[in-house]
Amino acid sequence: MNLLNISLVILIMVGLLFLVNGLREKSQLSMFFGGMAFLAPILYFIGWTPILPFVAPIALLFSYLGKKNVRTT
Repeated sequence: MNLLNISLVILIMVGLLFLVNGLREKSQLSMFFGGMAFLAPILYFIGWTPILPFVAPIALLFSYLGKKNVRTT
């Protein structure tokens, strides 16, 4: 296991922590960055590098879906 793989596994763990923290505190920005940090290394590991440009829109979609809508009426 080389240094790149080790750093990508660490990035997956940190991204997962940010994603869970964003879901718990309803922080869309934390969910977005956590989703990006979680998805990009996974797509790299499974060999789907042509899909890497779509990581940001997918993470944005996850952050919109994970955010609870609060209406002030």
